[in-house]
Amino acid sequence: MTEQQEQQLSPSLAVRCQQTVAPSGRIRVSKKAWAVRVMTVVLTAVLIAVTVSVTLETGDPFVMAGVIIPTHSLAYLIIGWFFFRSPATGKPGNELVSVIVPIYNQKGLIEMVIDAIFRSTYQNIEVIAVNDGSTDGTKEVLDRLAGKYPKLKVIHKKNEGKRKAVASAFVNSHARYVVLIDSDSIVEENAISEMMKAFSADPKIGGVVGYAKVWNAKKNVLTKCQDVWYDYSFNIRKCAESRFGAVMCLSGCLAGYRREAIADYIPFWIKARLKESEDRELTTYVIAPPKARHLLTPGTKKMMRWMSQYDDAEDRGLTGQALIDWKSVYVPSAVVYTDVPENVKVFLKQQKRWKKGTLRVNFFVSGFFWRRNPIMSLLLFYVEFMLMFTNPLILLIAFVYEPVLLNNYLVPAIFLTGSVLTSFGHGLDYKFRDRTSTTWYYKPLMNLITAFVISWIIFPAIWSLRRNEWGTR
Repeated sequence: MTEQQEQQLSPSLAVRCQQTVAPSGRIRVSKKAWAVRVMTVVLTAVLIAVTVSVTLETGDPFVMAGVIIPTHSLAYLIIGWFFFRSPATGKPGNELVSVIVPIYNQKGLIEMVIDAIFRSTYQNIEVIAVNDGSTDGTKEVLDRLAGKYPKLKVIHKKNEGKRKAVASAFVNSHARYVVLIDSDSIVEENAISEMMKAFSADPKIGGVVGYAKVWNAKKNVLTKCQDVWYDYSFNIRKCAESRFGAVMCLSGCLAGYRREAIADYIPFWIKARLKESEDRELTTYVIAPPKARHLLTPGTKKMMRWMSQYDDAEDRGLTGQALIDWKSVYVPSAVVYTDVPENVKVFLKQQKRWKKGTLRVNFFVSGFFWRRNPIMSLLLFYVEFMLMFTNPLILLIAFVYEPVLLNNYLVPAIFLTGSVLTSFGHGLDYKFRDRTSTTWYYKPLMNLITAFVISWIIFPAIWSLRRNEWGTR
């Protein structure tokens, strides 16, 4: 690790996340930010209206496909910006919390990760660090840290992947609440305490995710784009999903669970033949309504067994499991700093892995998700699930079929103008919420990358869906 990285990751950072949450649960923003939000919503609505008007004037039904994406985006904006309230309204209490850290080859960083956990304001914790067959000297660092921290339990095992590492810690843990932290993520001092406030405020909450900030955001253009993308993903998308108690992915860099929400799923990980894993799978076990459970058995167990065989999205999978009987929510005051891919090759591999995991979990969740809230499910979940497959077709219609075959250049112009203008609104909102942001103006570029690069990864993801691979190590 370089000296610059150490300075960036240090808990005594001079520049830290400045986003705050008001007592009402709203994320604090200025009057300028509210003006930007209203303007962004209005512009998005105007874009939809113009697209409908062009459809009526030209009589071309394919133009109408361009309404789907902005309508879906508009639903997220309105719900996330205007209706979200942080669920961390209770008192943190003092129940034991098991903090699990799966580790593979993190000699240069793991001490900082563990030190940050033990600086937490929430003190009643047991920390279980699982060394998954590291070969870089991580073992020796962990053994030394075990002497430094009496509450740290270190498990050394052969390399079998993140899922089995998490499962090994889970069966050796004792608390009713389990917090998962990636071995490249540094938590702020009050992060665990803020998550526990959410659990204590609502006994129906089974999973909680914190706010992930990119610590290597200034590295290059790609990491800057990812930084503003992360902000949008957490502070708009997860805000909107949390409003309905249905956050679809409790990101593995900082996720908490009630033990009973995921206890039935962990045994499938223990039995599964795994090599590596990520963090999308536990999410899937938290949110289907109780009335749907009889519809899912024995199908649920079959699907759980199927998902447990793959290593590309354990966070979304865990969330989905928790969604079966519980709520999953977003706590913006629980902040964690994490790194992101710094080169295109690794970034694309990561995106492919995420697409595959999302596909598997969405097929599982789609069987019961509509029962939670039909309107929310349609606007946020089922439309997005459909867009995973139709986005490339919509782009072909807008940028090939309309201008090349029909000489209609208005359609791609509307698409690009709308994307750039609304994404500037997203970026400005980021800047107004966190004055330390220096990447907010990269959001339009990230929107174009999402549309013209990431959306097309669905095809290699489908092609390799049955292949078990990690892909980024």
